[in-house]
Amino acid sequence: MKKPFIKMHGLGNDFVIIDSRNNNYIINEKNIRLISNRRFGVGCDQVIEIKNSKLADVLMKIFNSDGSEAEACGNAARCVAGILFASSPKKQILIETISGILKAESEVNGNIKVDMGKPKLGWQDIPLSENIEEINFEQFSLKNGFAVNIGNPHIVFFVEDLKNFTIDKIGPYIETHKLFPQKVNVEICEIINDQKIKVIVWERGAGKTLACGSGACAVLVAAYKKGLSKETAEVQLDGGSLNISWNVKTDNHVIMSGPVSVSFLGDFSTLGIEK
Repeated sequence: MKKPFIKMHGLGNDFVIIDSRNNNYIINEKNIRLISNRRFGVGCDQVIEIKNSKLADVLMKIFNSDGSEAEACGNAARCVAGILFASSPKKQILIETISGILKAESEVNGNIKVDMGKPKLGWQDIPLSENIEEINFEQFSLKNGFAVNIGNPHIVFFVEDLKNFTIDKIGPYIETHKLFPQKVNVEICEIINDQKIKVIVWERGAGKTLACGSGACAVLVAAYKKGLSKETAEVQLDGGSLNISWNVKTDNHVIMSGPVSVSFLGDFSTLGIEK
């Protein structure tokens, strides 16, 4: 294959992964939009580029389907780790991102665990455009949103019944609201019990997704801070479940664990992608 890629997903949150360590692809907005397009390209939520790193095993670059670059993606990190574990006896690897270095581990049950680091809760760190007491979008019956940065910005809302909410209508409005100068990922959640939370996700730059790793972490942090969950919970997304833990009594890091899958291998020879 002249221009190889790997199509992978974590619970339906899907990626086209390009290994640029030995191949120099032209990664620009035009190519990203074409690759991501589900009609004319391969189709994915994000395009992921693996590059050499001086600080970690690899450098991971994350590009949303609209061509914008993202700071963090937990499911993508797990997929990249899966590729590295498949070709190495290592059980632990480090992945450099523009928001920091993530540690990934291969678990005995086949799942991959990623340490997403410490959540940022200060309004300037999320960031918000102003220090606001309550984040409400009453036109959507969403109140008392919880903002947190898990490598990227998130706003989390808790509701009584998810069936009453349509993320396709709510997500685009909140994502681009002036309160969020770098835009924002949106999670709407229903508490099943203190160890199980059901979530729908609108991902910044990608739209409605079946799963979001950093979003699941944001949900657990928000639920725990509001007294709605324990420090470990199963976060149920449309594509499946992730196990999230917040080490509030030790290093304050958020840990995510779940499965990854390879969909297929391919190449861009006939797609018109520049190299």
